[in-house]
Amino acid sequence: MRHVTGTVTRATPPTAGPRPRGAEAIHEDGLLQAWAVGHGPEEVLRAVSRDGTAEVILVGACLPTPQEARGAMDAAVRGHWHVAGRLSGSCLGIVRTGRTVRIMGTRAATVQIHWTATTEAVTWSTSAAALAALTGAAPNLVRLLASVTTWGVEPGADGWFDGVHRVPPGSALTLAPDARPTLERLPLAGGRPFADAADALRHELPLAVGRRALSGWPWSADLSGGVDSSSIACLAATYTDLTAVTYVDAAMAGQDDSRYAAEIAAAHPGITRHVVDGRLGGSRHFDALTDLAGLPFTDAPAFGVGMVGILAAQLAPAVAAGSAGHLTGWGGDNVLDAFASPADRYRRGSRLAALRDAHRLARERRSAAHPVLRAVTAAARSTYPKALADLAEVVLAGPAPRVLPDAADLARWCGRPGAARWLTPAGRTAVADLVGALAQGADPATGPGALRERLALEATGIEHANLDALTRARLGLPLHAPFLDTRIVDICHAVPAWERRRPGDFKPLARAALTGLVHAPVLARRTKTAFNGVYDGLRANAPALRALLTGSALARSGLLDTTAVLASLDRTIHGSPVDLGSLHALIAVEVWLSSLSTGFDTWWEPVPAQGSSR
Repeated sequence: MRHVTGTVTRATPPTAGPRPRGAEAIHEDGLLQAWAVGHGPEEVLRAVSRDGTAEVILVGACLPTPQEARGAMDAAVRGHWHVAGRLSGSCLGIVRTGRTVRIMGTRAATVQIHWTATTEAVTWSTSAAALAALTGAAPNLVRLLASVTTWGVEPGADGWFDGVHRVPPGSALTLAPDARPTLERLPLAGGRPFADAADALRHELPLAVGRRALSGWPWSADLSGGVDSSSIACLAATYTDLTAVTYVDAAMAGQDDSRYAAEIAAAHPGITRHVVDGRLGGSRHFDALTDLAGLPFTDAPAFGVGMVGILAAQLAPAVAAGSAGHLTGWGGDNVLDAFASPADRYRRGSRLAALRDAHRLARERRSAAHPVLRAVTAAARSTYPKALADLAEVVLAGPAPRVLPDAADLARWCGRPGAARWLTPAGRTAVADLVGALAQGADPATGPGALRERLALEATGIEHANLDALTRARLGLPLHAPFLDTRIVDICHAVPAWERRRPGDFKPLARAALTGLVHAPVLARRTKTAFNGVYDGLRANAPALRALLTGSALARSGLLDTTAVLASLDRTIHGSPVDLGSLHALIAVEVWLSSLSTGFDTWWEPVPAQGSSR
């Protein structure tokens, strides 16, 4: 699996340890060693000061020009190290100034940083599993369980493995030989007017797409007919010929997406469009779970394991065309749209506007207004730490009811889905203890909407990284999501959520920024078609799913009640939506645990007697 791993020494003289298996050294001196696995030379960009005391190294989908990288290095010399984390693209950033090293992932968690420390060195990696293999760490079953049976719980520095720490997206890991590891928040851009953000997005999104498309490789793209993928495909088609794929299934065949996609292809002679009908190929959700051993490993539990068969069918035209990179609209919902956030607006002092938003939200959800209004005003009097502490008590008290989320949940920080009733008494105690501990360090200033928007962005970024790992391993095809580039996220999230989501409108920021660049009827859409044929897949693959959940690792640990889980599976197969999301999350966790490979020799090898550096 692709990853970047490194060490910063804490011992004098430095001690030689193992190195990642099959790695290429990208930096090696007495302070910092860094290796890349599965990255080509074109994915590494560096800038070094004349005296050698400062350096910026970017690894991944790094789009800056050499001049921009040097500008970030010069800024780091002046103390503005965070500039490297705001460059174009989606990549790892390493900034060395003197004897201090800072390592940054992306704001959307498409690249994450994990770390572990000994007395000799701090070892960091974009792969948590690589560090688990180094240290012998076991998976953190309670953290995994909480991700299935609660929502809105910020994991903080807790990783997927015991003792392997996570750097929260938007932060840098700061290391020096004579200091303890620390986390530093990258400064967020201040709020900006809607019109200014639209102007900035009009410049930066074509730049993010164009620098990819002009790389000289053949490119392909999703073209669903929706706003997000259509915007990316239209922009890419202005730079290069493009293989575009429109995927339909039984649920999507009668929608108008294909018409929009066909209009776009007709308007761009450089687009060669392929329509893939999942019904003809028989590809369904969860098809690949009949052969767990054949699934590629991902560094985090991946919803995408349920779509491996669909991805193979969907991307077949791109693979046949020799595409070296596939552009997607992933993340558009997270940056062009926004969570309804009346409680945040109320907490900022705009009470009448917030209450109007709450009334509209209730009408949209066909819900009674009073519960939503009560939740909004309650959020004004409470804080996230208090909400987590309350959730811990509720989880401990007993099973959750089997009900769908209500509109009032959008005014709350956190809660538990009906799937929390799967917990055994030991499971309830463990999850309650975890949530209670997280309450101690939670940010009291964050609003419910801002929290949930950030967590949704990170979940989308992590899933994009998972899908990229799956398609690279199975199809040899990298995925790119320009909407998840940190620079794009910064621009869009500087606009308050209630301006990105307006009553009776749909993604107004896209229309304001991209009019004249993207097929106009698409930008005027007011609807979004769900990409969801999941129930057919559940029914067709029920035996494999039952076998997976019957052998649940979480159940074997005494934390989960298999009987309750299987009863939920049976109801969901027959069309109940109550536990669908939680079941999909649990399936992802169980597949990940069953395929987990953290053997030391799988990931690490002794340092050669004559190491190379460049």
